[in-house]
Amino acid sequence: MVHKKRTVVTTNLDIDFLRTLASAEDLGGMNRAAERVGRSQSAVSQQMRKLEEKIGQRLFRKQGRGLVLTEPGELLLKYARRILALNDEAIAALHGSGLEGVVRFGLPSDFAETWLPAVLGQFKRAHPLIRVEASVDRNAILFERLEKGQLDLAMFFSDGQHQGAERLATLPMVWIGNAERAWDPTEPVPPGAV
Repeated sequence: MVHKKRTVVTTNLDIDFLRTLASAEDLGGMNRAAERVGRSQSAVSQQMRKLEEKIGQRLFRKQGRGLVLTEPGELLLKYARRILALNDEAIAALHGSGLEGVVRFGLPSDFAETWLPAVLGQFKRAHPLIRVEASVDRNAILFERLEKGQLDLAMFFSDGQHQGAERLATLPMVWIGNAERAWDPTEPVPPGAV
């Protein structure tokens, strides 16, 4: 009887490349991802090419003037998000294990149900001694409470004119409504449509 040795090839994914991939998808393009990760647009494109070479599959395809993820790109993005979350949680736990106190945080309802539970869970695991007091409210109220010192931190929709604010993402504006009452988005909203 002959036994063949099985060779296992290990490929390590570069976490910086994965962070760039997630940023490109979250922010809607390589240019915005480049700003977020602090690299030039050409460096970001090169990272994505190297990532494609490493996994041996195309991650993006052209659609119109932009790029969209291929099926393997979508799959890798799901794993990238899990890897990044675990990496960030480990770093936070190692650096923040001695922190304690209260953090008063405000955010709009748009994020409260979908985004907040996962982030709070991750934060609590990394900083078990910190109590988070979350307030869900409208932008104007959040900003006013932040200005008065009633909140330590707030996330809100803005035109970017607030001093000391950091842009987290740029979200496209879209109209959602009944197809029977649709109108041309390049035209003003008709009276009574809202």
